[in-house]
Amino acid sequence: MDVGYARVSSLDQDPQLQINALERAGAWPIVQEKVSGVAKVRPVRDEILRMAKPGDTITVWKLDRWGRSVTDLLEVIDNLVQRGVRFRVLTQPIDTSSAFGRMQLTLLAAFAEFERSLIIERTMAGRQRRLDEGKHPGGPALYGFKKDHVTVIESEARLLREGAKRVLEGEPLNRIVDDWNKRGLRTRAGSRWQVKTLRRILANPWVVPILGEDTARELIRIFNQPDRQRLGRPADHLLSGILSCSRCEQPMYGIRTQQRDGTKRPVYVCRKAGAGGRFAGCGSMVIGMDRVDAWAEEAFIAAVVSDDFAQALDRRQAELLAGEVTAQDLDDWRREIEELELVMPTRFGTPDMKRRHDDLRRMVDQATARLLAQPDLQALVDLPKSESKLRARWAAWTMAEQRVWLRRLVERIEVKPATTRGRGSDVESRLKPVWKF
Repeated sequence: MDVGYARVSSLDQDPQLQINALERAGAWPIVQEKVSGVAKVRPVRDEILRMAKPGDTITVWKLDRWGRSVTDLLEVIDNLVQRGVRFRVLTQPIDTSSAFGRMQLTLLAAFAEFERSLIIERTMAGRQRRLDEGKHPGGPALYGFKKDHVTVIESEARLLREGAKRVLEGEPLNRIVDDWNKRGLRTRAGSRWQVKTLRRILANPWVVPILGEDTARELIRIFNQPDRQRLGRPADHLLSGILSCSRCEQPMYGIRTQQRDGTKRPVYVCRKAGAGGRFAGCGSMVIGMDRVDAWAEEAFIAAVVSDDFAQALDRRQAELLAGEVTAQDLDDWRREIEELELVMPTRFGTPDMKRRHDDLRRMVDQATARLLAQPDLQALVDLPKSESKLRARWAAWTMAEQRVWLRRLVERIEVKPATTRGRGSDVESRLKPVWKF
């Protein structure tokens, strides 16, 4: 495929200029997205990246249609090249299939690094000027430095170097924060460490004298990765973070509690504040893990195979496809396009066929863009509707994959207080799923 990507920033802008250029360049299908160029989340573009296979091409009208951040652009394009996916820009000499196009990307990288160095240099020069004039350099004293923003506090600097080293080794920030808090280490203000605090300090250009330029640059690259926010501690339990306490509305997480006979029982609890500042629950809600996990599996299967759920998905697809259009219509249009493309190059092709072909392609592109913006919906549509096949699919998934599918189906599962003491309460009566459809 040669996927054409057209983007405009606001709802009142017209992408037709881009679409016409992409059509002339032979791109198909052409998908559209209306979102700011600096937005971190762009569902259509992210889905194109996920679906691209070796030998495919991604075409854009101008490079800024793909993104505004040079660092992000270079990282994404480098990933595509490694996967064997070609990337080309119609209005600029960038085409990763040619040596000249790759040279242009190299120049972009050099200019991006130069621009970043200038920004850091101007910032530091401005602060030094204020210091020379006897003025405060601006901003609070950064962790690792004294108030003059120049003198390093070695004990704090050692801790920052430790944190940077652990991040570069692949350790999640929340695990580092948990360890520091357990060791009794505190921030400059005397409070517990939090993920956002450590990340903000390590990403600050002023810590370059402590960490070194290479380390600081690599940290920025890691923090800017699209999936970085999801690289926290992997969930060890099926419903951690999916269950929600009905009393304080905070997520519940799996732990093992000590029993009187010395054994440990797995449960989900609403955890109190602690552990890196991530928890803020009331600590009073508990429910047995084994029975809830079994209930979640049965609830997922029952929902997906039900007629009501199938109708809800159909309605959602129809809404995305703009009212009267159905998923079946979309499939029929695609088949007709394929048939027309076989006939048009022959002597039997007519101008009416060409017009019909262009109209169908335009409608398919618009509908496809809407569906691409909802990849979770399409994934649910593609699930088997036979209970036995779906049960086999669930058993074949890893626990992480099962969590992904549950999150596609439910916003959360609220847990109500037990009506009886001990383990005799009815689990099903305590659970209230909040469905996405």
